[in-house]
Amino acid sequence: MKYTTRLKKTKQLIRMVRPFDLSPSDLIYPIFVREDGKTVAIPPMEGQKYFSLTSCGQACREAVDLGIPAVMIFSILKRRNADGSVALQKDNFDIKVFKRLKKEFGDELTLISNICLCTYTTDEICVYSKEGKVLNEKTAEMLGKISAAHASAGADVVAPSAMIDGQVRHIREALDQRGLDDVPIMSYIKSDSLLFKPFFQTISSSKKPRAGIDSSKFRTDPINEGMFLQKIGLDIEEGADMVIIKPAITNLDIIRLTAEMFPETPIAAYQVSGEYAMIKSLSQQYNLKENDLLLEMLYSIKRAGANTILTYHALQAARFLNTHGHIPDATKPVKGKTKVQI
Repeated sequence: MKYTTRLKKTKQLIRMVRPFDLSPSDLIYPIFVREDGKTVAIPPMEGQKYFSLTSCGQACREAVDLGIPAVMIFSILKRRNADGSVALQKDNFDIKVFKRLKKEFGDELTLISNICLCTYTTDEICVYSKEGKVLNEKTAEMLGKISAAHASAGADVVAPSAMIDGQVRHIREALDQRGLDDVPIMSYIKSDSLLFKPFFQTISSSKKPRAGIDSSKFRTDPINEGMFLQKIGLDIEEGADMVIIKPAITNLDIIRLTAEMFPETPIAAYQVSGEYAMIKSLSQQYNLKENDLLLEMLYSIKRAGANTILTYHALQAARFLNTHGHIPDATKPVKGKTKVQI
């Protein structure tokens, strides 16, 4: 008779028969860089910091030393304008960030630029719109211009996150016209999720909620699997070299289906701000070991089929993996705390 328990006889035997493992090279670290020069805590995301132009280099150095191959840059500007044209100014803060980091790290670190209008427009909305209608072509054309500017300054990869149809096509054309045909496009495909809320608060310069066109008009219905896969297929057809599926934990089935339907396209899964907050909250409220919960989630994302994972926990996860080499033993109680079963 065959027993499944035979291969679970010891912890080392369990590790030996695992079909894959997780390492720092599977992680991407998203960072927020402020133009005002402040390095301060991010209130909606406990344990995370805003970096300055100077301190972001220190954060990137730590990522490199831990074996993390890439960072994604989100800039927090001092000034925005109505049409977002501030993004195309020659002295734009993004240009300074990419030039400085590329000069410091060269090919030692992959720099990924998040491309979206919300960084630059006063209404902080991801797309142009008129009378409740999404302006696809106008938005996509602007994203192409921003992408070319960032890539020229040193961004190794551009990642459009506006979810606009045609954005990949326009970006590819804009890059190729500037002689940047070797720059890959890492396109976001994301559902209209509540798990983005801490992120919105992190990048917003306003105390008020976003006002403008309903995000459901350009993001994907979180319940409609077919719509999600259609968008992935469209972006790949337009020339996306990689795709980002976001959020991760609520789209594990989509990650799996994407891996099966598009096996030649690398998949990144984004463990978003709401997932980060859940890990923090659960660990504190139920006296769980945070690394246990974090690694369990990261392994589940990779098991679903993701090639790489964007996570605000990247440094923490990399430190643990470099020290222990594998998922922590959840049966051991937290030192000084009582183990709580949930």
